[in-house]
Amino acid sequence: MNQKRKNTANLFAKECIVSALLQLIYEKPLSAISVSELCRRAGVSRMTFYRNYDSKEDIFLKQLEELFAEYRGDEEEKGKSGMYYDRKHMLHYFTYLSQYRDFMAGLIACGFGTQFLKMLMDYLLERWSDEADYYTLAAFAGSLYSMFHLWASGGYEEKPELLATKLEGIFGGTQK
Repeated sequence: MNQKRKNTANLFAKECIVSALLQLIYEKPLSAISVSELCRRAGVSRMTFYRNYDSKEDIFLKQLEELFAEYRGDEEEKGKSGMYYDRKHMLHYFTYLSQYRDFMAGLIACGFGTQFLKMLMDYLLERWSDEADYYTLAAFAGSLYSMFHLWASGGYEEKPELLATKLEGIFGGTQK
């Protein structure tokens, strides 16, 4: 089997595992889901599971890492213009995450929201520490996370544009 087919098959297997986990966590707590049950639902072998993940929890962490790597790449393509709190960056944040609604809902439902917040904070510090101090970026990360959490729990009723405008209004007056 050539490398491209192998990679495609592995990506598909990982997608199946993530999808199966998201289905199962609405049926029972994460702690009650066995790896065997997850593999059956995903249609993959335990060997495939362990080739990609160390544990059920690792699925969320690795998926989050991929999500942030993709987000980082998206942001880098756009260039580092503007401020961390400007409307275009916040609009991109909410629009980007809205594509991953199911994953984010599952992540939060399983108690991994703090991992998302930590990765968000790390990203902001890496990207914007020359524009704002640690505490300002920490407050901003908390606001982004809290607003997303509230938006998700409300069924994504508001448009990303409205959320970006609200946060811009809050942080627009922030000083270094």
